[in-house]
Order: sequence, then structure tokens, then C-alpha cells
Amino acid sequence: MTKEVRPVAVGDVTYTDVLGGRVTFTQTEDSTVRMVGQFNEGFDDPDARTLLYVGELPPPDQLDMTINPPGTSAFEYDYEDVTITNFTDVPIRIIADNEIIAVADPTVPAE
Repeated sequence: MTKEVRPVAVGDVTYTDVLGGRVTFTQTEDSTVRMVGQFNEGFDDPDARTLLYVGELPPPDQLDMTINPPGTSAFEYDYEDVTITNFTDVPIRIIADNEIIAVADPTVPAE
């Protein structure tokens, strides 16, 4: 039996909870997904270079996250030329100063 695939729609959302916070992805246009999030734990060094990998996508360039130990400020980033399917049921890895500090459970669609 084949899994039914529903069309992607503006407003579709997927998310995961990690490091005492949440990262949410929302389809904002036909080929744009906005990531918003904040972490509340896990960060010690306010000057650490932080990368956030979503599934197999490259990490965002110019992520506007500021580290305020033990967490971060709120952040957002727009991914272009993608749909919410690129962000659904994928893990998220958070790397600070070349060390993986967390791997989140795969994202789940908001009901």
C-alpha cells in the first residue's frame, strides 16, 4: 500500500524540541520555508561558532543566533527553493565550535 502524499500548502508546519527549546519550520511561500527557534540550554561559550544542520541541507549562512549562556536568543532563517517536505521527519544537529552538542529527534508535522 502506498502512503498518501498530500500537496504542500503555505502554512504547513513541522517542528522538534531540543536543548530546552523548539525549532519550527513553516511553509511561507511556494518555495520558501522559514525556520524559527530558540535554545534554553547547552551553550557555555558566548563566542562559539554555531552551525545548525537540518537533515541533509547545508547549514544556514548568516544565522542570526546570539549565544546567551546557557541558551541562545531567538533566531530565524528563510530557506529558499525548498518545501516543508525537506524539513519533515528529519533530524537536526547543533554544532558549536566543531562539536555536536545535540541531535534532535526527527521533526514532526504540527497537527
